[in-house]
Amino acid sequence: MSPTRLHTLIRETLENSPHLTQRGLAERMGVNPAAVNRMLNGQRRIVADEIPIIEAYLGIRLDLQYLQEAPKPGTRRAPDGPAAGKPFEAPVPVYGYAAGNEDVGKKGTSGLNLANGDIVDWVARHPALNGIKDAFGIYVFSDSMEPRYFRGELVYVHPGRPPEVNKDCVIEMKNGDAYIKRLVKLGDTKIRVRQFNPPLETDVPLKDVQALYSVIGRG
Repeated sequence: MSPTRLHTLIRETLENSPHLTQRGLAERMGVNPAAVNRMLNGQRRIVADEIPIIEAYLGIRLDLQYLQEAPKPGTRRAPDGPAAGKPFEAPVPVYGYAAGNEDVGKKGTSGLNLANGDIVDWVARHPALNGIKDAFGIYVFSDSMEPRYFRGELVYVHPGRPPEVNKDCVIEMKNGDAYIKRLVKLGDTKIRVRQFNPPLETDVPLKDVQALYSVIGRG
């Protein structure tokens, strides 16, 4: 997706207004600053519900001729569907923020709850996810996986590929909370996972786990 006049107008308004910032716009929109950066470069679609918020922050009127159709709430696929002849190469949804907190399973420690199904962003599809239905991404919310992943970084998730030992995975708990960890051991009743900051290994009972997803790349 290349930048349109709409993206360019927003970017130029921010650049020419000392009191306006990308971070301020991100806070007003309720998205990660990285999402605004991609939007300004035409790599993230602008949806209808965001237009009044952007206009209010910038103090201008936007040309809606260049607005793309908004995704339907709760949808698991990009709003314009798979490209003709190239199944599922359309953008993928990003579901909130994933926190790599060491207290896996403790209520309230994760910034992401997959059970809510809240889409906070749409991003370009990772090449490894071409043809994969229900592929999605998440934003890293904590610093517990640094220097592997940093706060605010985009991580792509394969919904059907079984996680491998000594590789990164997303753990979805039965209460919906999600965490990014390194899988150390997969047992019959529990899994052992590792974080890097501070170094720590934790056992997670499988009875509390809803699903394990493979991390296949980053944005």
